[in-house]
Amino acid sequence: IRGVDTKWFKTHRSVVTDLLEVVAPHRDLNVLESDELIRIRLLDADLAPGLPHDFAAPAWQLAQLALDPRVVFVFENKESVLAMPQWSGAVALHGGGYSVAQLMELPWVQRNRVIYWGDLDSHGFAILHRARCHHHGVTSALMDEATLLAHRDLWVTEPKPTRGEFPTLHPAEARALDRLRAEGDSRLEQERIPWEIALAALRVADGAPRDR
Repeated sequence: IRGVDTKWFKTHRSVVTDLLEVVAPHRDLNVLESDELIRIRLLDADLAPGLPHDFAAPAWQLAQLALDPRVVFVFENKESVLAMPQWSGAVALHGGGYSVAQLMELPWVQRNRVIYWGDLDSHGFAILHRARCHHHGVTSALMDEATLLAHRDLWVTEPKPTRGEFPTLHPAEARALDRLRAEGDSRLEQERIPWEIALAALRVADGAPRDR
């Protein structure tokens, strides 16, 4: 159809999809989708000599990498990934919200420890729970009540909190979530925590046992 190009389709996709479901239920649109790219930083260049230290690739390509990191950092915010210094045996990944499940299923992530750091809000804990549903070796950092209360002046209100239950949360994490809900669905966004405090906590998490 003349004038129906990719930009037009992108703008009107939801309408076209609904109309097609009416006139031809279950028919595929046959639209080519671009692969979602995952940002990765190799914090230790010796893990993969010859590879770029900072790049983005689809999950299926990352799955083929011959990596064996000692620890994998997964952060909800890309800026935290970019701020990480060199770190022996470590890789940092951008978690990308609820898509964290596909990261947890990468073979070289499955084999190793994961330290997850997300926003201190209901969705951040929901994402942490989802990560643990796909990987049993996930430890959180900076997602406890002490961190929350130490930065009370930086809280904001979460606009659309989730009300789910997250049984994989450890006691300190569950207490933080309960406090957030009791305080009127407050939130502490990851990037509001001073970087020097965050970095010190990540170093502790890397060397400390899990909080059970």
